[in-house]
Amino acid sequence: MALRKILFVFNGPIFGGAERHTFDLAQGLISYEFIPVIFAMKAGPLVAPDSIKMHQPPQPCSLKTRILDLAECIRVERPDVIVTVNERPVLASFIARKLAKSKIPIAAILHSTLLKSTKEKIFQLVYTPILNRIERVIFISANQRKYWLKQGMQPKSDVVILNGIDTSRFSLLAKAHHRATMRKSLSFVDTDLVIGLSAVMRAEKNHFQAVRMLERLQSENVQAKLLLVGDGALRGKIEAYVQAKGLEKHVVFTGMQSDVRPYIAAFDIGFICSVSVETLSLSALEIMAMGIPMVMSNIGGASEIIDDTTGRLFEAKDDEGFYNALKSLSSQDTSPKDLLPNNLRINAGNSSRTKVERLFNHSLMTKSYFKNLSDLVD
Repeated sequence: MALRKILFVFNGPIFGGAERHTFDLAQGLISYEFIPVIFAMKAGPLVAPDSIKMHQPPQPCSLKTRILDLAECIRVERPDVIVTVNERPVLASFIARKLAKSKIPIAAILHSTLLKSTKEKIFQLVYTPILNRIERVIFISANQRKYWLKQGMQPKSDVVILNGIDTSRFSLLAKAHHRATMRKSLSFVDTDLVIGLSAVMRAEKNHFQAVRMLERLQSENVQAKLLLVGDGALRGKIEAYVQAKGLEKHVVFTGMQSDVRPYIAAFDIGFICSVSVETLSLSALEIMAMGIPMVMSNIGGASEIIDDTTGRLFEAKDDEGFYNALKSLSSQDTSPKDLLPNNLRINAGNSSRTKVERLFNHSLMTKSYFKNLSDLVD
């Protein structure tokens, strides 16, 4: 089989789930004899792997300029298929393909479900007709597909390909290797209940609600700690909120980490309390793959990840629901007494690992993309 070139177009190499997904997928497709090339609409801090060529602007420029650059990239690289990541790159690729006088098929991977603002909803009125005209739309969640079809999207063809992670890297072995050392370095003791979030500090991630939950757990005499992995524009405001609540001794900010596994290993319960954007969280899958139960706001594909055996769901923005979900997994003792302490969490963690291995592994995801993209090329 001849080598085939795939051109990924995304917003930029920044810290985010869609961007990590793009890099991981591009690398995975190399083993299927695809040659991946990435075109970034904007520059960013992340560096592409050595095996992947990435075009990004040397300095800030207009959307019009980047569309012209993309058209030239299409002419020079001559890809067999274009894969866009989220909506703005769909618009750019659709126009650039016309400018390049090309008929290369376009497949769009959508990572969003709920829209954050009125502005985004208005832009969606532009994006939807384009998504209906390209060759394929790839949803990452069955719930997401149902949502967008109800919103009037009518693609020529579409498919659901669930996100997947490297379950050999995010593993029970990694948890066992890092847990004791990391908890000691962060001054956690065995009786601490560590609830953790691994996410960029943006508004939709809703870190402030997590701080309120910590405050309430503390008031109920739960020996809880909050571990926040990541960084972002809102970090200063979140730190100020923690200080205003008098919780500085109970919250740890790690900043951005190139390897989150040691910090995830320190979690007793992982959580995501996002209010928008979240569709099929890579962060949640990484935490679950390390044998840790998740508590998640019920948006996007959360219900496809979480059930009563792997964690708890609550309605977005519902403090009472979030608290009850955490509390149900926070018990320090179990019955009968011959069982291990925290048996409920142990069982939920083991079920989480099993579910990720079965449905959300990187190998399965990459194979599905290979089959679908090959169908467009052949």
